[in-house]
Amino acid sequence: MSASKNSSKNFLITGVLVCLFTLGGIGYGFKESFFAKDEAIPVIEELKTLNKQAPVAEIETKKVAIQQKDKTKVIQETMPKVFTILTEVGQGSGFLYEQGGYIVTNAHVVAGYTDVIVRNSAGKDSSAKVIGISDESDVALLISAEYAKVNPLETELEESIVGTEVIALGSPQGFENSASIGYLTGVNRDIEFGFLYEHLYQIDAQIDEGSSGGPLIDAKTGKVIGINSLLFKENDVFGFSIPMNTVTSILDNWISSPMNEKQVTSLFGVYEDYTYSDENVSEDTYYEEDAYSEESIPEDTSDEEDANSDEIASYEEESVEDDWNDNSFEEESLSNFIISFRGYYEMALADEDFSWIEDMLGPGSIAYIDLEKYVYDVSGQGVIFDFTSNTVTAVEIFDDYALVSTNEEFDFTNAAGEYESYNRDKEYTVMIDSEGNYQITDIFIYE
Repeated sequence: MSASKNSSKNFLITGVLVCLFTLGGIGYGFKESFFAKDEAIPVIEELKTLNKQAPVAEIETKKVAIQQKDKTKVIQETMPKVFTILTEVGQGSGFLYEQGGYIVTNAHVVAGYTDVIVRNSAGKDSSAKVIGISDESDVALLISAEYAKVNPLETELEESIVGTEVIALGSPQGFENSASIGYLTGVNRDIEFGFLYEHLYQIDAQIDEGSSGGPLIDAKTGKVIGINSLLFKENDVFGFSIPMNTVTSILDNWISSPMNEKQVTSLFGVYEDYTYSDENVSEDTYYEEDAYSEESIPEDTSDEEDANSDEIASYEEESVEDDWNDNSFEEESLSNFIISFRGYYEMALADEDFSWIEDMLGPGSIAYIDLEKYVYDVSGQGVIFDFTSNTVTAVEIFDDYALVSTNEEFDFTNAAGEYESYNRDKEYTVMIDSEGNYQITDIFIYE
């Protein structure tokens, strides 16, 4: 497929699709080609002159009143509130937007579905329901009872400026719990590509298929400034995010007046009769975001229609289970598991709720008994924990268990208001349960 034939084919809606389904919405062309609104300079040329257009001094002057955070801390605080969104045919990303378990994603990630799965950074799956979706703005809102009591990410309602350092989080190409750092390189981009994208942020932080719906974070403040939605591929690769300040009114309206199932499912019936506006794009075109081939889906036959229908519906879930059920450890996933555990442990202490970490601990293990008692003991005491860093220093894998060593720093304020900082080396013993899930069975603290 040549880029010279149709420049719009370089754009990808960044949700991962297991197989191609008739989504006519991704067939629209550009609204204004590769040019920013009311400009005569191509986007790529503008990137080359970025420093001339956005002096660093001006950027820093506008940001001087905003408290800055360490990027590592921003990622660690944000990751437990970022999710992989799973449907029967693919996946995308999402994030916790508002108190009550409200999760934001892109409309194209969940189009046609009312019930989906949200997977957190620790690998735990929970059910969620689509209560708001647009066929114009490419935004959708989910609700999950599992996260009703979790404090959401903070949203930036002011427009961000060119030069802002950003962090993009999500599950690009299915690699969950990924974070990439870059800069906001353009603003006010208008594109029509299945949906009407207006006033987009242009970014050079790496995103890919599967990043759709993930948050774009201001690296200095930790606030969500956008929803990662589109990817442009040609000689250079860069992405686009929907600014939060352009869609909060839509999202808040769905919170106050949720759509019912009939409204959600009927909205995207438009795709069934959609006529492509681009004569160079046929209805059977396979787009680059199809991360898996059709051959990977169980073949249907007339004699086994019902059985195969069920098999297709559970295909992705079974694939994930097969990966876990080989009862093998993997160094990177162990590291991510322990990093995620520390994030959920902080939530357990803050909310005085052991259930945040219960399923990450081996039932009846030393770690389970000790931490359950500790969370109970500190509840209602008015103590404050502030976890400042958590670094995995070593991973050792044995036949039936693994040891993950960390260096952890945190500040502690007791009930009397006395403050103390701690720096500890820990060793986590991790095993795999009968369902293939990592579970911590012991935690050794080096004095």
